[in-house]
Amino acid sequence: MNQFKNYANRSVKFATRIPGFMNFHNVNDQIQLIKSSIHSIILLCLQRLNNSFIWNYFNIFDQKLNKQFQEYFPFIEHIRSDVDQIQIYISSLKLDEKEFSLFLSLLIISTSNICLNEFLLIDSIQTELTCALCDYMDNKRGCKSRDFYTLMLLLPSLRKLNAIIQDYIKNQVPKNIEFPAFFSRVYLNEQDIVSFRLDNKLKILFFIFKNSDGAILVHSIEQ
Repeated sequence: MNQFKNYANRSVKFATRIPGFMNFHNVNDQIQLIKSSIHSIILLCLQRLNNSFIWNYFNIFDQKLNKQFQEYFPFIEHIRSDVDQIQIYISSLKLDEKEFSLFLSLLIISTSNICLNEFLLIDSIQTELTCALCDYMDNKRGCKSRDFYTLMLLLPSLRKLNAIIQDYIKNQVPKNIEFPAFFSRVYLNEQDIVSFRLDNKLKILFFIFKNSDGAILVHSIEQ
């Protein structure tokens, strides 16, 4: 569990550096934003760190130990094809450090959960981050590049993947395994009303467009 503590500490440290994140007065909102994205953040960062399509959720390279972990966490193989597909898109975009950091920030902040206490403030920060990423990518790649929009369309898939992993851990890990309090607080989204599964029919529509003044508008709808 020390590795999960390390993942959690790094994720929280990164989140607190997102402009406006510490302005949220409701700590539960901060925790909810992190737990609804932490698994996807781990996957993206490990893939980028290892610079390989052969990802390893636990960052374990001892084959015997890795096999044992896969027995406890069978979801790893179940989600492999989805993760590989996302990695193909991410890798093809060749994001620099600033683009990747802004994208991770959006992954944490972007949410359609209107039940959060400070949803309007969160939505405002999401729009500012989206504009910052769009402007930076336009300046770097040219206004005709579609890379920004390709990247944005990955956000709903990553957030859904995060929910699927949480659901697998909660329902499929052997009952004799007792998770520490910090793990349940950060890694399991027990406040979710809907249980996400691989065969569910949830669809998230993520609209990104510019108005007549050139301002970026973002809107997401869950169906």
